[in-house]
Amino acid sequence: MNEYRNFTEYVVRPETTSSSRLLKIILICAYTIFAAVYLWIFWLNFRALALLIMLPFLMYAIVKVTWRFTSVEYEYAIEAGELTVSVIYSGTSRRVKCRAYLPEATLIAPYDRDSKLMLEKRDISDVKCYIAAEDSDSAYVCVCPDKKRGRNCAVIFETNTEMQRIMRICNPTAFTSRH
Repeated sequence: MNEYRNFTEYVVRPETTSSSRLLKIILICAYTIFAAVYLWIFWLNFRALALLIMLPFLMYAIVKVTWRFTSVEYEYAIEAGELTVSVIYSGTSRRVKCRAYLPEATLIAPYDRDSKLMLEKRDISDVKCYIAAEDSDSAYVCVCPDKKRGRNCAVIFETNTEMQRIMRICNPTAFTSRH
Protein backbone atom coordinates (compact mmCIF):
# COMPACT_ATOMS: atom_id res chain seq x y z
CA MET A 1 0.00 0.00 0.00
CA ASN A 2 1.09 3.52 -0.68
CA GLU A 3 1.07 5.08 2.80
CA TYR A 4 0.67 8.62 1.51
CA ARG A 5 -2.45 7.90 -0.52
CA ASN A 6 -3.92 5.74 2.25
CA PHE A 7 -3.85 8.15 5.14
CA THR A 8 -6.83 10.11 6.37
CA GLU A 9 -8.10 11.62 9.56
CA TYR A 10 -11.51 12.89 10.52
CA VAL A 11 -12.38 14.98 13.57
CA VAL A 12 -15.94 15.16 14.90
CA ARG A 13 -17.19 17.50 17.58
CA PRO A 14 -20.40 16.24 19.19
CA GLU A 15 -23.38 18.54 19.29
CA THR A 16 -24.20 20.23 22.57
CA THR A 17 -26.79 18.10 24.32
CA SER A 18 -28.77 18.49 27.50
CA SER A 19 -26.39 16.14 29.33
CA SER A 20 -23.33 18.22 28.37
CA ARG A 21 -25.12 21.39 29.50
CA LEU A 22 -26.07 19.66 32.75
CA LEU A 23 -22.42 18.66 33.30
CA LYS A 24 -21.32 22.28 32.87
CA ILE A 25 -23.99 23.49 35.31
CA ILE A 26 -23.01 20.85 37.88
CA LEU A 27 -19.33 21.76 37.60
CA ILE A 28 -20.02 25.49 38.00
CA CYS A 29 -22.14 24.76 41.08
CA ALA A 30 -19.39 22.52 42.49
CA TYR A 31 -16.77 25.25 41.94
CA THR A 32 -18.99 27.80 43.68
CA ILE A 33 -19.70 25.51 46.63
CA PHE A 34 -16.01 24.66 46.99
CA ALA A 35 -15.01 28.33 47.01
CA ALA A 36 -17.75 29.21 49.53
CA VAL A 37 -16.83 26.36 51.88
CA TYR A 38 -13.13 27.22 51.61
CA LEU A 39 -13.86 30.86 52.45
CA TRP A 40 -16.13 29.88 55.32
CA ILE A 41 -13.58 27.52 56.85
CA PHE A 42 -10.45 29.61 56.52
CA TRP A 43 -11.80 33.16 56.84
CA LEU A 44 -14.80 33.05 59.13
CA ASN A 45 -13.60 30.24 61.41
CA PHE A 46 -9.82 30.57 61.58
CA ARG A 47 -9.14 34.07 60.20
CA ALA A 48 -6.24 32.56 58.26
CA LEU A 49 -5.44 35.10 55.57
CA ALA A 50 -2.39 33.19 54.39
CA LEU A 51 -4.53 30.22 53.44
CA LEU A 52 -6.98 32.47 51.57
CA ILE A 53 -4.18 33.38 49.18
CA MET A 54 -4.18 29.77 48.00
CA LEU A 55 -7.86 29.84 46.90
CA PRO A 56 -7.28 31.23 43.37
CA PHE A 57 -4.52 28.69 42.75
CA LEU A 58 -6.66 25.82 44.02
CA MET A 59 -9.61 26.96 41.90
CA TYR A 60 -7.38 27.22 38.83
CA ALA A 61 -6.07 23.69 39.37
CA ILE A 62 -9.52 22.21 39.95
CA VAL A 63 -11.02 23.96 36.92
CA LYS A 64 -8.04 23.02 34.73
CA VAL A 65 -8.39 19.34 35.63
CA THR A 66 -12.18 19.01 35.42
CA TRP A 67 -13.45 21.51 32.82
CA ARG A 68 -11.68 19.80 29.93
CA PHE A 69 -14.22 16.98 30.03
CA THR A 70 -16.99 19.36 28.95
CA SER A 71 -15.50 19.88 25.49
CA VAL A 72 -14.76 16.56 23.79
CA GLU A 73 -13.86 15.78 20.17
CA TYR A 74 -13.34 12.43 18.48
CA GLU A 75 -10.52 11.91 16.00
CA TYR A 76 -10.52 8.94 13.66
CA ALA A 77 -7.36 8.27 11.66
CA ILE A 78 -6.38 5.51 9.26
CA GLU A 79 -2.71 5.09 8.55
CA ALA A 80 -1.18 2.07 6.81
CA GLY A 81 -4.30 0.01 7.47
CA GLU A 82 -4.57 0.82 11.17
CA LEU A 83 -7.63 2.65 12.48
CA THR A 84 -6.87 4.80 15.52
CA VAL A 85 -9.67 6.35 17.57
CA SER A 86 -8.65 9.21 19.86
CA VAL A 87 -10.57 11.45 22.22
CA ILE A 88 -9.41 15.08 22.38
CA TYR A 89 -10.28 16.97 25.56
CA SER A 90 -10.67 20.77 25.15
CA GLY A 91 -8.39 20.74 22.13
CA THR A 92 -5.33 20.27 24.33
CA SER A 93 -4.92 16.69 25.49
CA ARG A 94 -5.40 13.57 23.40
CA ARG A 95 -6.02 10.00 24.55
CA VAL A 96 -5.87 7.08 22.15
CA LYS A 97 -8.86 4.92 23.03
CA CYS A 98 -8.45 2.03 20.63
CA ARG A 99 -6.64 0.75 17.57
CA ALA A 100 -7.86 -1.74 15.00
CA TYR A 101 -5.92 -3.29 12.14
CA LEU A 102 -8.35 -3.13 9.21
CA PRO A 103 -6.89 -5.93 7.02
CA GLU A 104 -7.69 -8.37 9.86
CA ALA A 105 -11.28 -7.15 10.25
CA THR A 106 -14.08 -9.65 9.68
CA LEU A 107 -16.75 -6.98 9.16
CA ILE A 108 -16.71 -3.30 8.21
CA ALA A 109 -20.28 -2.14 7.70
CA PRO A 110 -22.61 0.81 8.25
CA TYR A 111 -23.92 0.95 11.80
CA ASP A 112 -27.64 0.52 11.31
CA ARG A 113 -30.40 -1.80 12.47
CA ASP A 114 -29.06 -4.78 10.49
CA SER A 115 -25.54 -4.44 11.86
CA LYS A 116 -26.90 -4.06 15.42
CA LEU A 117 -28.68 -7.40 15.03
CA MET A 118 -25.54 -8.94 13.52
CA LEU A 119 -23.45 -7.74 16.51
CA GLU A 120 -25.87 -9.42 18.93
CA LYS A 121 -25.51 -12.76 17.11
CA ARG A 122 -21.69 -12.73 16.91
CA ASP A 123 -19.33 -13.80 19.67
CA ILE A 124 -18.08 -10.33 20.64
CA SER A 125 -16.19 -9.68 23.86
CA ASP A 126 -16.18 -5.88 23.79
CA VAL A 127 -18.08 -3.16 21.91
CA LYS A 128 -16.47 0.28 21.97
CA CYS A 129 -18.66 3.13 20.75
CA TYR A 130 -17.04 6.42 19.72
CA ILE A 131 -19.71 8.33 17.83
CA ALA A 132 -20.78 11.92 18.35
CA ALA A 133 -24.52 11.34 17.83
CA GLU A 134 -26.49 8.14 18.35
CA ASP A 135 -28.49 8.63 15.13
CA SER A 136 -25.46 9.40 12.97
CA ASP A 137 -25.82 8.42 9.31
CA SER A 138 -22.06 8.19 8.84
CA ALA A 139 -21.40 5.66 11.63
CA TYR A 140 -19.65 2.40 10.76
CA VAL A 141 -18.86 -0.70 12.78
CA CYS A 142 -15.60 -2.65 12.50
CA VAL A 143 -15.36 -6.14 13.98
CA CYS A 144 -11.77 -7.29 14.59
CA PRO A 145 -10.29 -10.33 16.32
CA ASP A 146 -9.17 -9.81 19.91
CA LYS A 147 -6.06 -11.99 20.16
CA LYS A 148 -5.83 -11.69 23.94
CA ARG A 149 -9.31 -13.06 24.60
CA GLY A 150 -9.72 -15.25 21.53
CA ARG A 151 -12.97 -13.50 20.62
CA ASN A 152 -13.98 -10.55 18.49
CA CYS A 153 -14.32 -6.91 19.49
CA ALA A 154 -16.28 -4.19 17.75
CA VAL A 155 -15.51 -0.50 17.28
CA ILE A 156 -18.27 1.90 16.28
CA PHE A 157 -17.01 5.15 14.77
CA GLU A 158 -17.96 7.88 12.31
CA THR A 159 -16.59 8.13 8.80
CA ASN A 160 -16.49 10.37 5.78
CA THR A 161 -16.20 9.34 2.12
CA GLU A 162 -12.39 9.34 2.17
CA MET A 163 -12.30 7.00 5.18
CA GLN A 164 -14.80 4.69 3.50
CA ARG A 165 -12.63 4.61 0.37
CA ILE A 166 -9.53 3.70 2.36
CA MET A 167 -11.38 1.06 4.40
CA ARG A 168 -12.55 -0.50 1.12
CA ILE A 169 -8.92 -0.57 -0.11
CA CYS A 170 -7.62 -2.06 3.18
CA ASN A 171 -10.11 -4.92 3.33
CA PRO A 172 -12.48 -5.24 0.35
CA THR A 173 -13.90 -8.60 1.47
CA ALA A 174 -15.12 -7.36 4.85
CA PHE A 175 -16.26 -3.92 3.66
CA THR A 176 -19.94 -3.26 2.92
CA SER A 177 -21.17 0.16 1.91
CA ARG A 178 -24.51 1.90 2.28
CA HIS A 179 -27.13 1.09 -0.32
